[in-house]
Amino acid sequence: MFQTWFKIFFRNQKKNWLNIVINVSGLTLGLAGLLIVLVYFHDEQSYNRWNSNKEVVYRISNKSKRNGIWHVGTVAQTKLYKEKIPEVTATIMSDHLYRGEVITYNHTNFFSEKVLESQGQFFDFFPFIEEKGSFEQFKKNDQQVALSTQFAKRIFGNNNPVNKRIRIKDEEYTIACVYAIPGNSHYQPEIIYQYDSDIEPTWSNFRYEIFFKVNEGAKIETVVEKMNRINIDEYHDKHKGNLTIEEFGEKFGFMTVIPEKLADIRLHPVSKSGGPEGRGNYQLLLILLGLSILLIIISCINFINLSTASVSQRAKEVGVKKTLGLSKKQLIMQYVSEIVFQGMLALIFALIIVELILPYFNDFIGKELTIHNPSILLKIVITAIVISVIVGIIPAIYWSNFKTVQVLKGNFSRSKKGIHIRNGMLGFQFLISGFFLIGVLVIYHQINYMISKDVGFDKEQIIVVTMYDVGEDYKKYQLTRKELTKHPNITAITSSMFVPGEGFVNGTNLNDGKDISFSAATNPIDFNYINFSGIKIVKGRDLSEKFSSDTINNILINETAAKRLDIYNDPIGKKLGSGWIEDDEPRLVVVGMIEDYHFDGFDSKIAPMFLAHWNTFSFAKNWISSIQFKVKTEDVSKTIADIEAFWRANIDEKYPFEYEFLDK
Repeated sequence: MFQTWFKIFFRNQKKNWLNIVINVSGLTLGLAGLLIVLVYFHDEQSYNRWNSNKEVVYRISNKSKRNGIWHVGTVAQTKLYKEKIPEVTATIMSDHLYRGEVITYNHTNFFSEKVLESQGQFFDFFPFIEEKGSFEQFKKNDQQVALSTQFAKRIFGNNNPVNKRIRIKDEEYTIACVYAIPGNSHYQPEIIYQYDSDIEPTWSNFRYEIFFKVNEGAKIETVVEKMNRINIDEYHDKHKGNLTIEEFGEKFGFMTVIPEKLADIRLHPVSKSGGPEGRGNYQLLLILLGLSILLIIISCINFINLSTASVSQRAKEVGVKKTLGLSKKQLIMQYVSEIVFQGMLALIFALIIVELILPYFNDFIGKELTIHNPSILLKIVITAIVISVIVGIIPAIYWSNFKTVQVLKGNFSRSKKGIHIRNGMLGFQFLISGFFLIGVLVIYHQINYMISKDVGFDKEQIIVVTMYDVGEDYKKYQLTRKELTKHPNITAITSSMFVPGEGFVNGTNLNDGKDISFSAATNPIDFNYINFSGIKIVKGRDLSEKFSSDTINNILINETAAKRLDIYNDPIGKKLGSGWIEDDEPRLVVVGMIEDYHFDGFDSKIAPMFLAHWNTFSFAKNWISSIQFKVKTEDVSKTIADIEAFWRANIDEKYPFEYEFLDK
């Protein structure tokens, strides 16, 4: 019986070979697209879900009326929440970004871009796999470090690195342990070293990711309420000035804690940050999933339409089989089996296609996705079977309902019922296709908008060279500017803390000394930065070497800051306070207002910013993250090579020479 069925199936498909090619190829593309999206979606959702502490560990985000939501907190929060809240069993603070550092062993330098500074109890919160050494040893003092398996192998090969001594930033550390990361984590460092154990518990520096662990069964609402009470008693009450605490709260609002579950940090952070490994784009994942489902639907409709058309050609076959005694159920099962066979064929082709293109997709998104995951493969197999059954059962029912006498006379092809069904399917298919076409037009206009929009600064022919922690940053920047401005293909050199496109790098409080106070991006710059970047001065003037006060307390503010301070119409000469100056120091004086420019992405509102010369805040002169070069279009590769040669000879030879074009 099976042999007979297969012969009939083979002859029918041979007769309608074009139909099966179109059906299988369409379903193959639909399944391939869905499989890639499922693999990507599964990878993004897996962050921190392996962590056995995921139900009792939370990250702290701080929300305030003046500054919105920050994913970072202070040392004081880390210490006081642990000391004063019984439900909190432990707290930890870590850097919210990795650092690039040179690790020295036996006079050989090894560079890592994924160095994390944290505390000894790190592995109590993130239970990585203990490969060698001991996590308990890591806790003993702040001179202990931990290495990932891959990084340890880079330095020591197959030798045991435990108890070996390495150097980071002129400090010696003992390797306490080697770890492996069991799954996707929002922390995936290559090396972990520790803050000083006697770090001062201050409220003034919001720079640490803070995590807290609670008792089993603790009510998180109660814990948060106690944290907010500590914020009022220990922070706001000491900074309220002449106001009562009620008046202060009504006027400025209190800082409140928002707890974030570990499993939510990657895709659902309440702030913009997903931690050192970055934030996932949940909206994009949903869009991709939706588009892949629509693609599957189009493939299925196309499959049904062509199958329905081919079914009409097999009407006499139905009549003969019914005459021979086959039931309606048997006819349906036979036809569905044919479609399931084609669906499985499409699935095999889809798996082959995805396996071939996945390496290129991984390069594009910077991941290491794989389809060798039993749960994902099971899902796609079940999906393919379900789709095949649904696709097959519609024309199968249609096929099995043929009237024996009518089809044997050959009258079915003129049936209005068959025409209406096919027309309805085609209409639905065109509707979805129209949606895709409209979507393509929308995407085209969005991309065109991003490319053509005036971002408020000059980005053409500017090379940004990364400056790592090389020491004496400002002096080395001055040397670079002095010597390389002589290069015939370099027209200008400057530096700033904020490089457009890198987003909010650093900030502090900005206030009018009365009622208005908020957090502002703080951008130390050189005198030529505004002209170099093509940023427009709206009112007042630029900072200049002609005025000595421009290196003491004169600043520029952007339009957003002026509006927040309510001085937009008359900003010049206004005196402002800041978290970066002491009470006994001269207040900052506004000498110019610049036009708002996008130093972050278009998906972020332009934040208030003030700009000052590097000398105004001498402590910031060691925070230069990059030097910017404006170059001519001729022989750019030779110019870059010359910059690199100078850099290695005069600036730094340990760290890698890294650069990018600003317009990238």
